[in-house]
Amino acid sequence: MKDKLLKLKPDSIWKVFTKDAGFWRTGIYKPEHSSVEQIDILEKHTCPELFICSGGRMGLLIFDGNREHQIDFKPNDAMLIHDYHNGYAIDRDGFFIVVERTAFSTDYIDRKNKTIIKSVEVK
Repeated sequence: MKDKLLKLKPDSIWKVFTKDAGFWRTGIYKPEHSSVEQIDILEKHTCPELFICSGGRMGLLIFDGNREHQIDFKPNDAMLIHDYHNGYAIDRDGFFIVVERTAFSTDYIDRKNKTIIKSVEVK
């Protein structure tokens, strides 16, 4: 049987738990930060990512190229993210389910001066 029931366990910062090779992958994102003040790096993919909040309240810091926005999520809230971002856990039991493509590039920038630190390609 190909189909099987999965138990979602947020036991690391990022873990892909299912995918359709060449199209999309879905992972659990459990941010290491517990507040927006702890965030010092932002990332942006060359494609949007769908963030779905689960297990408790979560937050995303988003930089749209002009200013930062802080978005607080409640369980079952979802948002398609196109801009630079990084997450934080408002509730200890919270996590994001993230859906993204299987191939893309990511730029990482320093939060203070907004300069690129590195670029990574995912294939």
